[in-house]
Amino acid sequence: MFAETPSSPENLVLLLSQHQESIFRYIYCLVPVEADARDIQQETSLALYRKWEQFDTSRPFLPWAFRFAYLQVQKYREKSARSPLTFAPDVLDLLASEREHVADHLDRRLQLLDGCLQKLPAPEIELVISRYARRESAETLMDRLHLSRRTLFRRLELLRQRLHDCVTRQLESEG
Repeated sequence: MFAETPSSPENLVLLLSQHQESIFRYIYCLVPVEADARDIQQETSLALYRKWEQFDTSRPFLPWAFRFAYLQVQKYREKSARSPLTFAPDVLDLLASEREHVADHLDRRLQLLDGCLQKLPAPEIELVISRYARRESAETLMDRLHLSRRTLFRRLELLRQRLHDCVTRQLESEG
């Protein structure tokens, strides 16, 4: 996987590409605003680049990256300390610790969710992707699909429940 020398910047780019979603999810569980989490992810990438020479390639990358992300979240909190949306320091520490603890489980659930999503009929897949991946507004979906608000939200609720049940069944069958 590593090109040239293990500490080459190309290797950092490969690792960041491979783990960008996990790093974002970690940050987003600690910061309540998605745009802020994206900014922190960028700052984390820069910090990782600056310290890349210090990375021990015999150790896993993701825990190392999480530590940098946590520090960037702390910096963000210091800048926005007056905001009512920031967590108390002990809550932030608890969330970070818990997120690291359940990271593998959450990643597995996402893998299963992808499989469950593919089992749905194409129009239902499109609805889920439109609403949750593309973040289309309810109004846009209501207009495009000619649905009432109540019908749209009921359909989304049923789809979420079906996907949740599918993931849960698969997890239970894995033990």
